[in-house]
Amino acid sequence: MATYRITKRIEDYFPMLSKGQQKVARFIRDNLAYSSSHSASDIGKRAGTSETTVIRFCYAIGLAGFAQLQKEIGMLVFEQNSDSSLRYYVASKQSLFEEQQLAEIVMGQISHQIIYVAENIEPEQFNGFTKQLHEADTIYLIGSGASSFAVQWLQFTLNILRPNVQLVTTEASSLIRLMQQVTSRSVVLVVSLHRYASESISLAKSFQEQGAYVMAITDSSVAPIHEYANAAFVLQQMELSPIDLMPILISFMNTLVVGMMAHDATYYNSQRQKFDEFQNSFLADRWS
Repeated sequence: MATYRITKRIEDYFPMLSKGQQKVARFIRDNLAYSSSHSASDIGKRAGTSETTVIRFCYAIGLAGFAQLQKEIGMLVFEQNSDSSLRYYVASKQSLFEEQQLAEIVMGQISHQIIYVAENIEPEQFNGFTKQLHEADTIYLIGSGASSFAVQWLQFTLNILRPNVQLVTTEASSLIRLMQQVTSRSVVLVVSLHRYASESISLAKSFQEQGAYVMAITDSSVAPIHEYANAAFVLQQMELSPIDLMPILISFMNTLVVGMMAHDATYYNSQRQKFDEFQNSFLADRWS
């Protein structure tokens, strides 16, 4: 499908592109509809480069030229507009409905995807990512749509183990107050998955401008959130629907928590004990 071809092609070639060509790649990934219907000159101007850079980008990712790029993007836009994530999710599972070992097969596929992601984690990057979480004075969590459920799980888990973990909302007064509290030791963790909610990206930009360290979890090496992230983990999708990524996302978040605790096991064990003691006392007083 075109969805796989053009996005995978850009991701594979992205590290080898010049800085100007990387700007083009990010712009195209973030503005597919515009890129499918405007000239190379227009795209170059909007991407902050030039028409020549757009043409060179096409050749650099192995295409015959700009016309082929627009054809691939056009097919992708058509597929995205005609096939919702839920529709694809259901359609991709229909072949399993008659399987006797349905649970084993589906959970086996999820396990395979988790292993695939785990094998592509760079230990040094993971260590730096989790150290930032450990050393943060406050952790702010951002996620829209389906991602909001994942960040709620992460907030619940982190709050057991450390203080100052907050979900970010877009309610104006609370957001203004929150922005006033940001320091250079604040860490923002934003989950930005296809279709890349502009709300999450705008919030990440605002936090970064306030001096916070922004970390991202996304599903593409050219996702728009990269522009406003100091560090990012890419969970490569083996399926088209973001729904399929949710079990892998939660598993990865759980691994981040374990990695964070590894930086000071004694401290986190004491935090867990305090939580358990207070919880038991609170429930006993409340229900006795």
